[in-house]
Amino acid sequence: MNATWTIKTISKYCVHTEGEASGTPITLMPWQKDLIKRSHGKRDVWLEIPRKNGKSATIAMIAIAHLLDGWKRDTNPEVIIAASTKEQAGILFRYVVNMVKRSKSLQVALRPMQYEIRLKGKPGFMKTVAADGGSNHGLNPSLILCDEIHAWSETKGPELWEALETSRGFRNAQMLSITTAGAAYSWAWTRHNYAKRVIDGEIKDPNMCAIIYSAPDDANPMLERTWKKANPSYKYLKGIQQNLKAEKIKAAHDELKKTSFRKLYLNQWIGNQEGYIDFMKWQACARTQPKDLHLWDCILGCDFAAVNDFNAYCLIWYRGNQFYTEQHYQISSDAMEKRKFQYPALAKEWASKGKLEVIHGDVVTTDDYLQKIEALIDAHNPLKVFFDPWNAQEVNKKIVEKYGDSFAIAVRQSFAFTNEPMKRLRDLVHEERCTHDGNPITSWMMGNVVVATDKNDNWCFDKKRSPEKIDGVAAMITALSGYINADLESYYDTHDLVIV
Repeated sequence: MNATWTIKTISKYCVHTEGEASGTPITLMPWQKDLIKRSHGKRDVWLEIPRKNGKSATIAMIAIAHLLDGWKRDTNPEVIIAASTKEQAGILFRYVVNMVKRSKSLQVALRPMQYEIRLKGKPGFMKTVAADGGSNHGLNPSLILCDEIHAWSETKGPELWEALETSRGFRNAQMLSITTAGAAYSWAWTRHNYAKRVIDGEIKDPNMCAIIYSAPDDANPMLERTWKKANPSYKYLKGIQQNLKAEKIKAAHDELKKTSFRKLYLNQWIGNQEGYIDFMKWQACARTQPKDLHLWDCILGCDFAAVNDFNAYCLIWYRGNQFYTEQHYQISSDAMEKRKFQYPALAKEWASKGKLEVIHGDVVTTDDYLQKIEALIDAHNPLKVFFDPWNAQEVNKKIVEKYGDSFAIAVRQSFAFTNEPMKRLRDLVHEERCTHDGNPITSWMMGNVVVATDKNDNWCFDKKRSPEKIDGVAAMITALSGYINADLESYYDTHDLVIV
């Protein structure tokens, strides 16, 4: 079927399913027509668009048009709608069913059943699958529609994606994915990143159509003009205007609500939590190493795993009021195996790109710690090493024995030691005076940090509320705390130079 036929078919047969307009013909919005035209003949289609812009209706209409084309040409169409959960898949299924029930014209060709919609008198059907369901192999689709990729499980999501991709076979089925933004450095984010690189021309993929509606990272999320940039349905749907104005009131007074607002209504991929350093500002500080970095002073901060989790080593170079940081990570192969149930795509990618060193065995041993520290000391000659002494007594003792307590210094992660460096790091990042190597593990962890405050507004990590690991950020704060409290900073780093 061609784009013109699809648009005409939808306009003629598809109807509204809710409200006063229920049962009346749908008028496609410009962005929906644009999607149909640009995606024609493409094998892979990626559309990102904020919530409440009509994603579900778009999926339903494209599915119906494909079924009608198959009914007309007797091509045995098999339409698969894939969602994150059985419940979400059920919502989409009922949306299509309701559209058929409200249109006598559609009922001529389509018959809704309990779990499928079948063609009348001819072979062909539409059904749903879910990322939280069982095996989805053995499919032979002619069209695949994937809904809300950002909500797909980090473990079963990639499995379903692979099953759908490999099911296309000789039919060369189009796979159209529609989603809203989610958490940065999630599995879905890797798909978003690929699509963005296609749009930017970094990747030449003639088989892909990628369309992303979002607000610029530096745009004020509270302004209506920002909403209009991100929401192509804004001028056509009164409900979205009312919804955004209501959500704005909540977001203006709650940082976590603002995070959700930016993800869901502005389509910005940001951290899991926000309340410490804005994820976009952190990303904006990624740089290559300064050419004269070897002339800068250097310190090393360490955060050791209690048993078998991430071990983080943070190098910070400083010169005047400028800072540059790099992080190194270790994990045991046993802990790596456990990660496959949480974020397998990420952990494997980090390891394959050399960002995560996997130590064979159940745990990372004291010798492994010392070997890593020695290698970093030999390579970068830091002035001092700072480490959190909690729950790593043996390695801490060995470090002090080997290097002396004037070189290897314990820094506890308590309000007294974390307050000033946490606030200092935030300010340095916002002013782009602390740049970094763009390590994806650190960026992921930065998005997980949640701040705890005491009655005097002193800051510390709230590890219980942090959704995931923050070890790399903890190592960074440990190093900065040592830098501040060991009097390594110059008076002129924090005060203006006055010449008399």
